[in-house]
Amino acid sequence: MPNKIRRRRIKPAGQVERSTMPKRAYAVIGEPQIEITAWCPDDDAKLPPEQVHFILHMPAVMEAPPLVLRFKSPRTLGFFIEELISYRRLVWASSDKVKGE
Repeated sequence: MPNKIRRRRIKPAGQVERSTMPKRAYAVIGEPQIEITAWCPDDDAKLPPEQVHFILHMPAVMEAPPLVLRFKSPRTLGFFIEELISYRRLVWASSDKVKGE
């Protein structure tokens, strides 16, 4: 049996609540539109990007502003990605792996 390489998971700076127990679904009205972009500190985007923004637009809630998650460090973004991958495996265990997983 080959040795399995165990990756060390990134630890967030803030507090995290994890649960593998299924929960009752929230009411969702329509599918959100997802936008992921690199954010530059100047209006003309001439300076190098400093953040990654994950933006959710909810078309069913017209008056609501978009929800923006700002990632200001590679550590925080890496933690978010690792958490999404672990939940993807939990919910869709038989699905094909994505590139980089």
